[in-house]
Amino acid sequence: MKSGKNIKQVFSSRSFKMGGFQTLIVIVVIAVVIVLNLIIGKLDLSVDLSKDDMYTLSEDTRKLASGLQDEITIYYLCQEGQETLNTGTKTIDLERIVDQYDKLSHIRVEKKDPVQYPAFAKEYTDEEINNHDIIVVNKTKKTNKYLSANSLVASEPDYTTGSYNYSIDLEGQVTAAIQSLTSESAKKVYLTSGHGEAELGTAFSDMLGKSNYTTETLETLSADRVPEDCDLLIVNAPRYDFNETEYKYLHAWLQKGGRAMFFLNMQATATTNYYKLLGNYGVNAEKGYVVDTELALRADLPLAYFPNVKSHDITADAGNSMVYMDYAVGLTSKADMRSSLTLDSLLDTSDTAYSRSDNKEMDYAKKLDSDVKGPFSLAMAVRDTNAEPDDTASGSAAGTTADSEASETRLVVYASPNFAMDAVTSTNQYGNRSVLLNSLTWLTGGQSHSLAIPSRSLSQQTVSIASGSIVFWTAVLVIIVPLALLVIGFVIWFRRRRR
Repeated sequence: MKSGKNIKQVFSSRSFKMGGFQTLIVIVVIAVVIVLNLIIGKLDLSVDLSKDDMYTLSEDTRKLASGLQDEITIYYLCQEGQETLNTGTKTIDLERIVDQYDKLSHIRVEKKDPVQYPAFAKEYTDEEINNHDIIVVNKTKKTNKYLSANSLVASEPDYTTGSYNYSIDLEGQVTAAIQSLTSESAKKVYLTSGHGEAELGTAFSDMLGKSNYTTETLETLSADRVPEDCDLLIVNAPRYDFNETEYKYLHAWLQKGGRAMFFLNMQATATTNYYKLLGNYGVNAEKGYVVDTELALRADLPLAYFPNVKSHDITADAGNSMVYMDYAVGLTSKADMRSSLTLDSLLDTSDTAYSRSDNKEMDYAKKLDSDVKGPFSLAMAVRDTNAEPDDTASGSAAGTTADSEASETRLVVYASPNFAMDAVTSTNQYGNRSVLLNSLTWLTGGQSHSLAIPSRSLSQQTVSIASGSIVFWTAVLVIIVPLALLVIGFVIWFRRRRR
């Protein structure tokens, strides 16, 4: 009888009730977690916490997909269980990235195991298939593009650490393939050579390729005209001048509605005809380099600056990103230019900037009497509505707005080749990338917005801590904090014991 009473007392005791209540709460929490997990699994909800939003498609890709009319199928070729890629510093689930396209309109993703379907890819390519290869197919137009796994992940040696820096370009390559399969025929870009032109950077070349431009070199010294299929001419900072014959046929081509992108070189020597070519379209280039202490990157680097960004279609996507420029030639508009010309500055210096032609004088703290006072433009967009019609060109009927714009001569002039260097165009950290992309669109038309999504780094980020800080935080975390907790625990125990 006493035993039954004790059992009853146990079940009615305060400690049992508290324990039972806590157990009930734990069961409820577990049940809620299970239910939420099932709901989230059904809704396919997830949060991308990776660096650079590795598993989230960019807004550019989403905009492209929203305007698609054709039906696109992306085939991801991979054996079951081998969907991840280990670079040594990071493991990437490539299938998870590809699957993000399946959520977009007019795009469907299918995974094909090359072991189970060995002959599947032969319909689209003769290449030997490997894991992570991708085939993008336009079902509407019956066209396709094969993307090798080797082109999706790149590695470059890091000579400071002796290791490799990896980057993934899956979204950039797939989105570019979709764009090329759904857009009009690729546009042709010619790059002049033979005058010490700067080499086109890897990132800029990559942008052209992803934006559906094909490039070819134009040896202007041996040519007698610009090829008829030239949609855009790029003259990348020549160090030496064009001769009179080159000048004449380049000028004649521009007069017929040519489109060109010019980069200037502060180290150029006697580029009279090159500057004359620009001068025909109202652009004056100072023979010197711009010094701007107000907008300088640092006080000791007055030749590198973040210029003021002006409002224009070309700079519209720069947003709040800073645009970088260095070692630039000062640009101004000619006072006596013809009325058919419209010159818009894209990037400006401060009012205190000046152009220095004396390369020997390196003291920038004071302005010399020989310096040319600013402000200057560091990039210009030029339109000439007085372009002569090209009778050999085909297009829309005369008199329409499209035909009128197509017959305009358009130029974009950048004051330095470094505006397009890899360091500032391989990432969206700076506005240079979007400005260049919009320049391509503004010059050649076609896509309402050129897409060239940059690759994303797979390198493991490390944080270096000074030795003094290591000692300090070791003492805090290993000695001071545990000792403080011990003292606080002892005080609490001692106070409870005295009650």
